[in-house]
Amino acid sequence: MMLSLGSDRGKKSWRRIGTTALLTVLVAAGCSASGESWPTISGVTPEGVYFESGGSGHPIVLIHGFSLDRRMWEPQLAALLEGHRVIRYDLRGHGASTGPTGPFAAYDDLAAVLDALEVDRASLVGLSAGAQVAIDFALTYPDRVDKLVVASPGLSGYVPRAPFTWFQPVADALASGDVDLAASRWAETPLMTVSDSAVASMVTRIVRDNARIWSYQRGDQPPDPPAVARLADLAVPMLVIVGERDLPNIHGVVDTLMTCVVTAQRLTIPGARHMVNLSAVEAFNRAVVSFLDGHGDDPSQTVRSPCA
Repeated sequence: MMLSLGSDRGKKSWRRIGTTALLTVLVAAGCSASGESWPTISGVTPEGVYFESGGSGHPIVLIHGFSLDRRMWEPQLAALLEGHRVIRYDLRGHGASTGPTGPFAAYDDLAAVLDALEVDRASLVGLSAGAQVAIDFALTYPDRVDKLVVASPGLSGYVPRAPFTWFQPVADALASGDVDLAASRWAETPLMTVSDSAVASMVTRIVRDNARIWSYQRGDQPPDPPAVARLADLAVPMLVIVGERDLPNIHGVVDTLMTCVVTAQRLTIPGARHMVNLSAVEAFNRAVVSFLDGHGDDPSQTVRSPCA
């Protein structure tokens, strides 16, 4: 069932009857929370962020990367729905979510999704920009996060060391005002590359579907101070997953996390690229499920150097 809360009427209804009543309406309409179908609940927050939820058990939120949407998690759904409540959503301006009309904070959008579903605490799984959102959220709302999985992570406030020469074709398309061409060229960059041809076609399709993101003038606002200056405050268990063939700047972020977050453990997947959940599906799923279910190594036993 789809519940729209983004219109003025929907916003007023949201404030009037509250989340509990809204979810009661969903259940009365025949939406099951047993995980027998996907999704069992879908909706839109007052800010226009689309979300889906299905399954039962401890909540897990999947946060997609920039230029993608919730569809990138299809290969993970079956594995995670075994014993978990899975929530996925589209970041502002992506997929079925509305575009930004002014400055916004992606981590606050995530809080709104959890509020809409009446979820107090959850484990977060984010890739690339989605990992950045997960980290920002954990620092802003520490009492609402149980575990963090950050794959091919971005990090607010991190200064890249290597030049983005591979981005020039995208920049040229944007300079000409052709957002569709920019999206097509972005799909060809090392960040989006996947070896399997069928999966690569899926990624390209999703990226092109989200071409509008290149036209937005106002974007996500990082926390102040940004996460890179506050990593020592992260206390939740964290699994950092990186593909062996990811870009040097991403490996630099991973090194920073491993130095500064005492609860972090690293998994490098041989041969995998930036889209690690798609280029190494079985290894990724196995590691995430094991970590979230408490079968991984105890990160507290890992020795850390002081965070510079």
